[in-house]
Amino acid sequence: MEESPASLGPADARNPRPSPRGTASYQRRRAVTACQVCRARRTKCDNLKPSCSFCLKTGATCVQSPVDLSSFDPASLKILERLDELEQLLKASSSSRTYEHEERAHKRRAVDPVEPEPTRSSPVSTGRCTSLMSSLDDIFHSWPILRALDPQDVLLSDASPGRYGHSGVLAQSPVDAVGLLDLEPLRVKDLLDNFFNYVHVKNPIFDERATRRTVQTTIINGIDWSPESCLSLLICALGSIATPFGPSYDVMPGTTAYSNALSFFQAAQKRLGTLLCSDDILASQCLFLSGVFLMCVFQDRKAWRYFIQALAHCQQLSFLSPGSQKQYFSSLDDGTETHDFDWLHQAIYWSSWKSEREIRNHLTLPDFSPNDHGLALYPGFFPTPPAPQSEEASSDVGRQREQTSWYFYLAEISLRRLAARIGDALETMHKTHQTRQRFLHAVAAAIPSFEAQVQDWVDSLPSFLSFDAPAAEDDVCRFVLRGHAINLYEVIYWPFLSAHLDGSIADPAQLSPFIQLAQTAIDYHVSRLKVNEPGYRHRHHGTSPMLSSCSRSTMILIAVWRQIQTLRGAGHGSSVLLTLPEDWRMLAERWVKTLEYWAPEIPRIERVRQVLSQGLRWEQQ
Repeated sequence: MEESPASLGPADARNPRPSPRGTASYQRRRAVTACQVCRARRTKCDNLKPSCSFCLKTGATCVQSPVDLSSFDPASLKILERLDELEQLLKASSSSRTYEHEERAHKRRAVDPVEPEPTRSSPVSTGRCTSLMSSLDDIFHSWPILRALDPQDVLLSDASPGRYGHSGVLAQSPVDAVGLLDLEPLRVKDLLDNFFNYVHVKNPIFDERATRRTVQTTIINGIDWSPESCLSLLICALGSIATPFGPSYDVMPGTTAYSNALSFFQAAQKRLGTLLCSDDILASQCLFLSGVFLMCVFQDRKAWRYFIQALAHCQQLSFLSPGSQKQYFSSLDDGTETHDFDWLHQAIYWSSWKSEREIRNHLTLPDFSPNDHGLALYPGFFPTPPAPQSEEASSDVGRQREQTSWYFYLAEISLRRLAARIGDALETMHKTHQTRQRFLHAVAAAIPSFEAQVQDWVDSLPSFLSFDAPAAEDDVCRFVLRGHAINLYEVIYWPFLSAHLDGSIADPAQLSPFIQLAQTAIDYHVSRLKVNEPGYRHRHHGTSPMLSSCSRSTMILIAVWRQIQTLRGAGHGSSVLLTLPEDWRMLAERWVKTLEYWAPEIPRIERVRQVLSQGLRWEQQ
């Protein structure tokens, strides 16, 4: 029989022998079995079955722990208590990221039961910062002013199978690619010219002379299962589908060029498997080119998989070793940098990086980590251009093309790094300021600095890439850079336009200090449609992101017009009203016409076209 403390001697009473851990238990049941609601509220729970008094009173679902904790030893109970504290800390940390306007929205829903709970997650739940530019889906499904446009609640980014099969480019192969090359060997030079003039100029990852020699030798000797054959077929695929900047009518589905491109690509894919275990740079280059081709035929998710595989293969490149990195940065410090420092390796590494980042953001895919989204994720160096070629080694045209491509390449990379730096700054402000008003004031104060950084980048462009000439005269490189610059301006001014249109702030007068900044954001969305118009029907690596960004801008203009009509009807004065330029409708209708052009190849674009067309008709009602 166990002795009581009273029966122990004085020494034993002062130092009672502890009971074995396995037999220790609480003498009575405690409220650690509180239901989940009471535990979250940190209030006492009476544990009535099947529902405690508080949950019964409020109508909440009472979820009680099925585990009887009264028989647990003290150490186990302490562990469970600590786990419960950690759970509460995680919940508190998550809730602290929300804005005050979200709490107001919940209060409004409690007062007005007619307003439905949102059926889709907000941008916060996808791991995307709400201070950065939202996707077309985000604004469409989260802005009440647009909800009436799509009562069926169909996702605009639904990746439904196209007319040419869900497997996309692998669905058709009308001509054997190897036989095509054997029958028309002289055509290979034209394909190479197309590739280097219209594809490689945007991602210069090859030595042009060496690559031309490799492809031509491979074709002469015959296509086999070698890495060189895979590379040659991919270059021919892209050369078949690449066109000068402007409408790509000659490479639409159903044309011979398009069918040949699919054939080349399919033949290359059969040979790609032999490269997956290779440590050669050809593996990374072939994977990257596969992603570029898939982007050209609107297979975005498949393209992203290739880009990330190319990036994974780049991890074994020698220049990424700690010793090589130390040597490289030392050469920058002492001014002894040379142009022969693995420039091909650096080029494919950077091209894979920026393409993976771009498509991940375009598809709103979850990132590797919520903390790895901005500047810290980009490599800490710029790729090194190749050594200048001698007069005898290259033609004037070749030298000019290489110079243009590398100036463009480095300018695009520097702009992406600038965008990441500004994105990091906005993210920091978003986390630092507790209310939306404070966040908007902080961003407004930072805008002069952001604008100055972008202008410094614009001023640094060489004359053949500068924005001094009208957008209508842009070549493909200037066209891409100008579009990326507008992307950045849209991100900078997005918080103000979003605050006006997402319905989170009920009183428009609270936004009057930011109305001019929101108006600037509208101007950039209008500029987006004007600047991108020369490339509306040009098939290239960035056509799919352009379709999304221009559709988003058109949707925003429709939302602005709808808000103007609503506020005027409610008697608000011009001091709280945004304005639209007179030609906004014409620009929107031209874009809808462009979607009609691409819709047969991309069915999800047809859904976007229908919604935007409905929005334009809705405006006239």
